[in-house]
Amino acid sequence: MSVATQRETALAWLVPVAGPTTGTVELTAKPAGILIGRSEQCDVRLTADNVSRAHARLTYDGTRWRLTDLASRWGTFVNGVKVSPSRDVAMGDGDLLRISPWTFRFGAKPAEGGGLLDGSLETHDDSEEVGTLVQTVTLDRLPTLGDELLALLLESAAGIHTAQDEKTLGKVVLDNACRGSGLPNAAMLRPVNHAGRYEVIAARSPAGSAPIAYSRSLLAGAAGGEVAELSTDRQPIDVSHSIASMGVRSALCVPILLGQTVAAFLYLDSRGDEGAGHRLPLRPHASAFCLALGRMAGLALANLTRVEMERRAAQIESDLAAAAAAQRWILPRRQGNFGPYAYTGESRPGSHLGGDFYDVIPLDADRLAVAVGDVSGHGVAASVLMTASAGFLHAALQEVGDPGAAVTRLNRFVCPRRPMDKFVTLWVGVFDLRAGVLRYVDAGHGYALLGNGAGDTRRLNEGGNYPVGVEQDTVYEATTVPLPAGGRALLISDGLVEQLGTSFDAEGKPAAFATTGVQRVMGETSPGEDLVAALFEAVAKHAGRPALSDDATAVLVEW
Repeated sequence: MSVATQRETALAWLVPVAGPTTGTVELTAKPAGILIGRSEQCDVRLTADNVSRAHARLTYDGTRWRLTDLASRWGTFVNGVKVSPSRDVAMGDGDLLRISPWTFRFGAKPAEGGGLLDGSLETHDDSEEVGTLVQTVTLDRLPTLGDELLALLLESAAGIHTAQDEKTLGKVVLDNACRGSGLPNAAMLRPVNHAGRYEVIAARSPAGSAPIAYSRSLLAGAAGGEVAELSTDRQPIDVSHSIASMGVRSALCVPILLGQTVAAFLYLDSRGDEGAGHRLPLRPHASAFCLALGRMAGLALANLTRVEMERRAAQIESDLAAAAAAQRWILPRRQGNFGPYAYTGESRPGSHLGGDFYDVIPLDADRLAVAVGDVSGHGVAASVLMTASAGFLHAALQEVGDPGAAVTRLNRFVCPRRPMDKFVTLWVGVFDLRAGVLRYVDAGHGYALLGNGAGDTRRLNEGGNYPVGVEQDTVYEATTVPLPAGGRALLISDGLVEQLGTSFDAEGKPAAFATTGVQRVMGETSPGEDLVAALFEAVAKHAGRPALSDDATAVLVEW
């Protein structure tokens, strides 16, 4: 397993809690996200047969981490729920990420010891002492429950059903586990890492008893999803001195599952049973009863987790919808007329929030400024930089009226403020019919076409300037070209030309729509028709779906 990082400071961690031995993965934000899979090109490489070459992607939008399953063959699971490839999942601190055969705990905040949860405890490594005494018990070997225990199980179910949080659930489960098994010590433990550390969700012990030292062998025995049992009364094996001194003759460990993911353990042992003057053996029904209790606890825990994930998703959806509505306020109306000019513009975000923008600014009776910008990356950070850039550029163009000077000012504003992995590609032009020229700056954008009345088109990508936000001392100078009479200009973002389709190129790769596709639509659309609508329709048809992969913007200017 190998991990490639861009920054020294991790923003989150993936801490392995089950599966083949591997180290903690530090997560740092990358523009394209962190790719997880079997391929050597993956940022987090997991080499196992159940892992797809490109299995999943983690992305950070400046506020939260999101997980996307990349149509993996065996699936990606968060808290036991399979992630649909059609939508991403917001990750929260403590979530369990399963990519078989590994289970990772996602840590979204710093903690001591390489991403360990604060307050976790280390288990007692007793593999040499009791390893031979621990046995796993499959479901078909468990005895059936009598009427008394069935009644207790039903009573337990009622309490488990009403639990509103993990600690309340843990208390109900532990109280009934002790009643049904006869074992006085009980705890609900959550695995923190591979090194034998666990978080105590809830614990129950006799008054005055010593702190519990949990058996790592017993927990390891239950990690495969079966009940692990330690009973020296049933096995004619000498108990080691350390186990005898701990007062443990009987113990049980039951996995609590979220789907196929072991999320926690129900742990019980016999310490403290010597008060009556003798040691109580493990009851024959204890394993079956505790397994049934553990299954109910798993269902309740899954429900609590589902409610939390739904609440988190609803809050995120609400926040993003509000941000997207606010973002649309800065864009001009879709169509408009300014003197001799008519324009049509449209910007569609690839997700809730876009990094594209366009603007149309009348400077005087004969001059019109038009801009199309594209912020690298996606999500909140890109949308904030987009909003700030659009507002600053609008004011600068109104003040100086020159695209070169306006973009130079914008660059000096953006450079010291932008996030490390963000920049803005930009095309800004000033159409001047009185002088019969177009003066424009192409700052790493490259997607603008100028057409004449005869239907001929040319690219407007001269200048070779850096994108905005790369070099603070860059001075941008405008390129001047003549304006044909009765012409039009189409300005677009890369989300249109780079959209992959359902057809394949000569190398067997999905074909992009490309600039040739844009020129084809321009040639097929007559003056007066809605070229922007026709372009989006053609790109969606090429993609085979209405939603595009990236932010996409198109602005048509006619005169």
